[in-house]
Amino acid sequence: MNVARNVEYCVLDYVPNIVRDKSVSIAAIFMDTSDEENGTCTMTLASDWETQVRLLDPDADLEMVAALLTEIQERLVSPARPSEVIHQLEDSFSNIIQVSERRKCLITRGAETIESFARRLLQKKSKAPPGLFGMHVAPCQVTL
Repeated sequence: MNVARNVEYCVLDYVPNIVRDKSVSIAAIFMDTSDEENGTCTMTLASDWETQVRLLDPDADLEMVAALLTEIQERLVSPARPSEVIHQLEDSFSNIIQVSERRKCLITRGAETIESFARRLLQKKSKAPPGLFGMHVAPCQVTL
């Protein structure tokens, strides 16, 4: 018997200059929406986020970006509701780290994990030409 649950995810992009309209995806956040009050959040970093950031912005302060990612991770494990944490992220970080719109994903038991889906998602976004991954991405289905 397959048990399915709904999960929402968003992508964190590093944006060194909002005027240039260039960014690189560095992390994905997944929220279990089956329990709005106590739902869990997980964050997966792109395996090559430092390289991608450096390619986009040779003068990037990687230590500062790493500190921001650590702060985000700490907020995700805080006792606040996941939706409140994401809302705080959307209003923080002076646009250096931008949060994509939330998307829904159906998770069922099977071969692929959230982490492997996140790696594929981030790898795709990092290699995609600008504009390919806009705000209208079809819902996904991940099997666990």
